[in-house]
Amino acid sequence: MQLVILAAGFGRRFGGLKQLAPVGPEGQAIMDYTAIAAKSSGYESIVMVVREEILDEIRAHVAERWPDDLPVYYAIQGAVPGTAQAVLSAAPFLQGPFGVANADDLYGEPALLALREHFEAGLDGYSTPDCARSHHLLVAYHVVRTVLTDARVTRGLCEVDEDDNLLSIAEHTVTLREDGRFDAEPLVNTQGTSPVLLEGNEWVSMNLWGFHPSIFDHLARAVAAFDPTITNRRECLLPEVVGHIVRSDIASVHVIETNERCIGVTHAEDVMIVGDELSLTPHPRAAWLRPFIKGRLRR
Repeated sequence: MQLVILAAGFGRRFGGLKQLAPVGPEGQAIMDYTAIAAKSSGYESIVMVVREEILDEIRAHVAERWPDDLPVYYAIQGAVPGTAQAVLSAAPFLQGPFGVANADDLYGEPALLALREHFEAGLDGYSTPDCARSHHLLVAYHVVRTVLTDARVTRGLCEVDEDDNLLSIAEHTVTLREDGRFDAEPLVNTQGTSPVLLEGNEWVSMNLWGFHPSIFDHLARAVAAFDPTITNRRECLLPEVVGHIVRSDIASVHVIETNERCIGVTHAEDVMIVGDELSLTPHPRAAWLRPFIKGRLRR
């Protein structure tokens, strides 16, 4: 398998190039940890999706910090903004099943390894190649394990069936409450959607996916049809495309649950907090959250 790292974002809420924000003790960016974890987990190469204007800066960073024996390819994000176009842009560099990860989220090596192993094992369980190609994967985290502070973040709430196959995924803005629960507001208000109160153990997508190449046909159609004046959305998002193919029963997406922590950089203040978590030194603003996290995961 190969791993696609989405690094073309503008970092509007962050206020800069958060893909290279130094969080490690020696100035490592989050994507540096992801690259090392991917290599250790058996991924054969990495495809970096970037904007053309940041290509040289990203390439220089990778050349300086990543292992020389880890092949890295660079794909330029297409004209349509959003993660659907970003993944589609990587298609020319991919030769089979692949994973997708954000550059600014720290998933942990166990989650990357579980995705690869489950994906490859799943290929043996299908009677025909067509069945295998229709089956994709999502690694889902408990929402409480993905939040650093009480600042608003975006999470994809997942609904699964009894066999852990994805039924729906809807992007929400999520805010931590004082009582340790979460307020979640739908990112796109459509008929039948309403705010929900989350306890913390709900499954959410952090954009850690495993796809068969058949996903590119769906992405191409979605990107070609995307019209921000109709959708009232600035970007064509990968979870929206996946949600459509699942609802339409075009393909299935199996969901792997993980108890791993997934932390990332959304706001400028997150850099110090992520750095503190990596060094196991509590940050004043994040420390008060830990009793809620530990208490809910023990239940």
